[in-house]
Amino acid sequence: MRACWLLLCLCVSLPIQAQIRVTVSGEVAGPGVHELAGSPRLADAVKAAQVKPDVYAIGAVWSQRSLLLPQRRLQAGLLFELGMIRQQASTQGDDAMAGSSRSLHDWLQRMPVTGRRRVHTLDPAQLSVSDADNFPLDDGDQLSYVKRPGMVRVVGALAHACALPQVGLKAARDYLADCPPSKAADRDLLYVIQPDGQVSELGIALWNRSPPIVLAPGAIIYVPLDQRVIRWVTDGAFNRELAEFLATQAASDAEVPK
Repeated sequence: MRACWLLLCLCVSLPIQAQIRVTVSGEVAGPGVHELAGSPRLADAVKAAQVKPDVYAIGAVWSQRSLLLPQRRLQAGLLFELGMIRQQASTQGDDAMAGSSRSLHDWLQRMPVTGRRRVHTLDPAQLSVSDADNFPLDDGDQLSYVKRPGMVRVVGALAHACALPQVGLKAARDYLADCPPSKAADRDLLYVIQPDGQVSELGIALWNRSPPIVLAPGAIIYVPLDQRVIRWVTDGAFNRELAEFLATQAASDAEVPK
C-alpha cells in the first residue's frame, strides 16, 4: 500500500511536458498540424512533416502569430498612402500615377497578411547541421514549402504589370525591356524581392548604377513610384515599405496587378 502511494505521489509530481502545435504545408509527405514536445526547433518540424528532399527551400515561408499585427498595420498604412497618391494624381491630371496607384492599391488589398519571419535559411539539410539557423518554434507557427515557380513578376509603376520567365544570369534591370516602366516610375531605383524575402534597392540611373544581381525563380521586381511626385503625400519611406511588405508573401507565379 505504501509503495503504491509513493508511486502515485511520484507521478503527480512529474511535470507535464508542453506540446507545441506547428502546421506544415506544401511539398511535404506529412502535411498538417504536428504536436511537438519539449522545446522544438525548426528541424523538428521539418523532420515530423518529412519535407521532400528536392524542395525549393529558398521559397519556404515561416509564419508566426506575433508578426501578424505589425504586418497588418504596415499594409493598412500603405493602402492609405496609395489612396492619397491616387487622389493627388487625379487632381493634377496625372493619369499614369493615378493608374499605377489604383492597380497597386487593389492588388495590395487582396494580399494576405502572412506573419512571415525572414531567416537565413529554411533548407532542411542546413537546419539539421546549423544551430545558428535552427530557431526555436512557438505554438501556432506555420511552415510552408512551396513549389518552385518559373516566373519573375514585375510590378509597380508600369503600363502593365508582367510575369516573365526567369532566365539564368539575367540582371534585374534587363527584365524591364519586356515590361517597360510608365511615366509614374522613379527612374533612379528598382527594388528586388528574392523568394527568401531579402530586399535589395538597386540604382539603375547612370549616376547611381548598382552591380547587377541575379534573380531566383519567384522573385519580384518592384518598379517604385516616382518619389519626387509622391513626396508631398507620403512619409518618404513608402517605396521601401511596400517592397518590405511584398517580401512577406510566398514566392509564386500568382497574379500581378492589372
